[in-house]
Amino acid sequence: MAKRPSNDGAGWSAAELRTLKQLAKAGTPTSQVAKELGRTAAAVQQKAMRAGISFRAAKKSAARKKK
Repeated sequence: MAKRPSNDGAGWSAAELRTLKQLAKAGTPTSQVAKELGRTAAAVQQKAMRAGISFRAAKKSAARKKK
């Protein structure tokens, strides 16, 4: 069985939400965000979706800048 983070099932703090928003806006991959926050990638994706935070928009804008 996969190892779970120590904060498995714990609520998200306001600081964690701010960090999540900043990293998503910067285009950071969800796997990297998960490592930084000590969460699973699935937990990061779910929280972002529920909070209305989009990782997809950041990826699109970063791709446009490269052209």
